[in-house]
Parts: sequence; structure tokens; C-alpha cells
Amino acid sequence: MVMARRTRRRPSAKVVRARSTSQPSPVPYVAPEPPACLAPGGLLFLSRPRSRPDKVACTGLLTPSTHPYYSAARGGVCMGRGTFEHNYQALNLSQLRTTEIDAVPVALALSPTNTSTATAIDLYCGDNLAIGRWLLSQNVRYRLIYLDPPFGSGKTYGARVNGGKGVQSEVVHAYADDADFDHYLQWLEARLVVARDLLADDGTLYVHLDWHAVHYVKVMLDRLFGRDRLLNEIIWCYHGPSPITSAFKRKHDTILVYTKSRSYYFNADAVRVPYDQATVRTFRSSPKAGFGKVPDLERGKVPEDWWYFPVVARLHGERVGYETQKPEALLRRIVLASSAPGDHVLDLCGGSGTTAVVSAKLGRHATLADANPVAIEKTLLRLQRLEQLPQVRLWRYATATNDE
Repeated sequence: MVMARRTRRRPSAKVVRARSTSQPSPVPYVAPEPPACLAPGGLLFLSRPRSRPDKVACTGLLTPSTHPYYSAARGGVCMGRGTFEHNYQALNLSQLRTTEIDAVPVALALSPTNTSTATAIDLYCGDNLAIGRWLLSQNVRYRLIYLDPPFGSGKTYGARVNGGKGVQSEVVHAYADDADFDHYLQWLEARLVVARDLLADDGTLYVHLDWHAVHYVKVMLDRLFGRDRLLNEIIWCYHGPSPITSAFKRKHDTILVYTKSRSYYFNADAVRVPYDQATVRTFRSSPKAGFGKVPDLERGKVPEDWWYFPVVARLHGERVGYETQKPEALLRRIVLASSAPGDHVLDLCGGSGTTAVVSAKLGRHATLADANPVAIEKTLLRLQRLEQLPQVRLWRYATATNDE
């Protein structure tokens, strides 16, 4: 008689969860009313006139039916170009400013499709260190923080604007990554300290880097969090052309993942992926093949720590012309794994706004900061294209802060 072999049932993935703590969204200043009524889908563009630097001029409301191409206003917050529903209205910033270290809400930039279910997106245009410290002063904490800082590459990066069908786009400055390397590390460490302090007790920090600085930053994060708080070193693999012929082509980034404490939020079931067909055939062919049972195969597996997602190439629909834009699929996995619907997500290096777009799609509230008005404009336009519009508030930070 052949005895059936008993197989040990593999425990299901768990959500590692700390005791729930309330996470208020950034304390909102009651923003001035936008001109007339901002209809759902309306996008507000703002600029600061040279003749009146103490004011922000509302140059108009760009609706989804108007031409969605624009130009960045030098020294301004945002400036639109198109068919506007309303004309000039000025908002006096000096009256809104209570102290020099306060953040100033300029206006409601995008009204939600459904006010009862809308997520809130806060976009800060200004120095991210000053903004982070101001958020700390407001007792705001985030369950998930994603940072995609400059890589210390020694290059400058641009963004394409004013393009369109049959129209040649122009490249404007996005940011310079050409600082002295020691100064770059000091710059980054100051922001990592703020990010650590802004994490909730069950929060997780993802720091996106590449070969230029990741080894230095790993040591820095070990010191700030403790070596035992490293959750993962994720390798994001991608492909694409490269001029390198004297070495192997560099086609991966590294994402360092640290948790605030031993009790952190991680939803493994939200990020499961299907097994490949070869693995499925092997598991089903023999009861001795690994731990597998049919239910496990149907649930899929938790991804490994190397991920393949294509870069946002020229022909991709989500491309917005921002040179360092990250794919939505990459951020989707991060947001699903380390936050729950209704949670608050922070990105202090907002860039093209991928974190905001993914958070809005997944029902998370998001706060983004970027010093470049072009980045804020790109983010606003991407959010405007969503099927379910979030509430978007545009903030201008009044004072730059000395890093060190």
C-alpha cells in the first residue's frame, strides 16, 4: 500500500501591520476662491507678473476641450496658453503669508469629479527641504514615502514643452545634477533625515538611485535607520539603446527600501504576479515538486526583488516629455505594497508626477514637491487626463532653506 504523502500547507502572506495611527492630510489653508466656478476638468494656470512680484496672476482656466500645450513661465508658478474661460484675477500673496516659513496655498488647481470619493493631491512648488520641514511642523506623517532624487550623475536634464501634432517642441531646463559629489551627498542626506522623520511608525521609505551613488547612500541610510531596517534592495531592470562599448551596458536602477520600525505595512496579496507557465507545469506534474498546490498557483507569487518594467519610451502613451520620467507600473507596485486605500503618500522629488497619478488612480492621497514649475505643470496636465479627477491644491513655498 502506497501511503499518500502529506504536504505542509504554506501559510498565506500576511500584512505586517503596526497599530493604526491617524494620519491627517497636510493642514489645508482655506484657499482663495478661483475665478468664477472651476468646472470639473478645469485646469487653473498661474504666473507671477514681473511688475508685481507680490502677486500671483490667474491667467485663465484651461478646460479639457482646449489645446493642452503650454509654456513654462520663468520665475512663475504656472502659466497656461490656450482658450481661456476667464480673464485676469490677482491674488495677493503678501496677505496670505503669515510667516516666512509657511507654505502658501495659491488656489484650487483641479476640482474633483466626485467630491465624496475624491483623493486629495497637494503640489508644492519650492525647495523640498523647506517643504519637508514645514510638513513636520504640521505634524503630518506618511505611511509611504518615495524619493527619486538626482543620481549624482554630473548631467543636466530637460523637459519638452510646447509640442504637439505638427508642432516642434522645445526643451527647457528641468534640473541640474552636476553638483560636487560631496555636496550632493550632503544635499541628499538633509532630505533623507526629513523623510525619515516624516514616516509614520508603520511607514516605508523607497529611495530610487543608480550606480553613481547608491553604495554611498546605502551606508547613509544604514546610519539613519539602522542596518536591520533595510527591507529590500530592489533592482529595476529595463532595456534600451546605449552608446557604451567599453563595458557592459548599464540597464538597471536600484531602489533601497527601509522601514521605520519592525511593525510595518506590507500587503503581499496586492502585488502578486502569475507564475510562468513552465513553473505551473512543473508544480502540477508532481506532488513532490516544491510546496505547490493548485490554490497557490492560482494566487500567484510575491515578486522577487528584481523587477522588469520598460522605461517610458518615446512612443509610450504615458510619456510627457520629462527626461527622467518613471513608468506608472513601477510606482503602482510600490504604492500597492506599502500603502492602503486612503493612506497618504509623499514624494519630495515630484518630477513628472508619476507618484501623484498612480496614487490618485489607486485611491491614495499624495503630496508632491518640486522646485521646478515645469514639473508642477507636467503633473497638473497628467492629473487632468484622469477619468476620475482628484482634488488638486497648488501650493507655493515662500522661502528657500539653506541645506546645511
